[in-house]
Amino acid sequence: MKFTVLSHAGLLVESGGVSVLIDPWIVGSCYWRSWFNFPEPDPELVDSLTPNWIYLTHSHWDHFHGPSLRRFSRDTPVLTPRTPSTRMVRDLRSMGFTDVREIPHSESARLAPSFTLHSYQFNPTSSDSVVVLNDEDTTLLNANDCKSFGLSLRQITRKFKNIDFVFRSHSNASFFPYCIENYEENFSGMRTQENYWDEFIAFVKAVGPRYAIPFASNHCFLHPQTRRFNNTAVRPDSVATHMRAKKLGEDGPQCVVMPSGSSWSRDKGFQIRRFDFDAVEEYVEALSRRYAGALARQLEREAAAVGDFPCFEQYFGAFMRSLGWLLRQLLPTVQFVVGEAERNRVWRVDFRARRIDELAAADPGSLTIAVPALVLNDCCRKRMFSSWTPSKRLSLNLGRAKISQAYLFFNLLDLFEHEQLPLRRWCSRRSLSVWRRRWREPLDLLRGLVMLRLLGRPVKRLYER
Repeated sequence: MKFTVLSHAGLLVESGGVSVLIDPWIVGSCYWRSWFNFPEPDPELVDSLTPNWIYLTHSHWDHFHGPSLRRFSRDTPVLTPRTPSTRMVRDLRSMGFTDVREIPHSESARLAPSFTLHSYQFNPTSSDSVVVLNDEDTTLLNANDCKSFGLSLRQITRKFKNIDFVFRSHSNASFFPYCIENYEENFSGMRTQENYWDEFIAFVKAVGPRYAIPFASNHCFLHPQTRRFNNTAVRPDSVATHMRAKKLGEDGPQCVVMPSGSSWSRDKGFQIRRFDFDAVEEYVEALSRRYAGALARQLEREAAAVGDFPCFEQYFGAFMRSLGWLLRQLLPTVQFVVGEAERNRVWRVDFRARRIDELAAADPGSLTIAVPALVLNDCCRKRMFSSWTPSKRLSLNLGRAKISQAYLFFNLLDLFEHEQLPLRRWCSRRSLSVWRRRWREPLDLLRGLVMLRLLGRPVKRLYER
């Protein structure tokens, strides 16, 4: 086996004369010019890619990246996890891919006579997946963003007892806490850098590989709205330093930082591309100059955009109807401040009263979300709110709402877009066939809820037996 780290979450794995490309975001930016690869892949490496297979772990744009996917032959077989939603399959076929295959949870696809890919799904709101690849000599587990734990993780480790490499994310990709106004006053002690270090290590200890690779968090922010978040990122080299401080490298897994272009093969071992993670500001500034034209055009489009209230009303009307009475009672009133400066508009969604209104002024007590009109229009028209919060292209004021209500709102949006609302859809033939295989997951999520919410234990405890 040989593997090459291509980008933030892009990975090329080769064995038996064939190659599989995983989550190829390899060109440009994603999330409305918010995210850029850090560091960027070498253009020559990108141009050399001719994979025999493509596997997409889930539908977030930094993993399911349209401009990158369009670089490849539409005859390339594309593998996706089989989830309750058919969205990924439909989107791939609309792009012209003719051979799209779904892999049920815990099932596999044979890529070559001795080279196999296994898919394990987790998380009902994002339908993420862990992918395991193995041949006669090497086993690689790519968890990327998938926070599998408990029985669901042990299902994997019991089948693959000698895992050589684990890839896992190590930094924040959520709206919480940094997108909340004045978060330092109320949430500064939550989701700290130490939390992410500890969670990475806890996952690695639960899997027990030879090597741990900090992965799928290697991006930076260039858009003026999000550039400040570069200071909140957890760098991969800091993960390695923390693991060494814990002395895991002496008699346990070793942490290896693999910037874009780095590789490993059984014959040559690690081939690490040199990259100075201490020079973050210099690299970001250089990228800003390189993409100055694209960023300027993005800002022009955003300045010219006008919020599409009929589209907003149609989307949230359908979302509201999908919830049912009980879920509507649990949600706060949500208002969107849409647009730029003097053209701001306020659109309110009152779930309990089942009303969608345009207001003259914002109510300071409501959960308030400020968002550019272009971004909100895209989310409504393309049904892509599930890609909204990773972008950090939003600002929240909780008002009188609780953070748990904000979480519920965003999670229900994700369920709606992943075709799990109305709740009766959980009883469809497709959903039942999916959840029959994933029966461990509800038990894990219930245990996680008890531990995190009721007992107040840190996330890292989820990986303990």
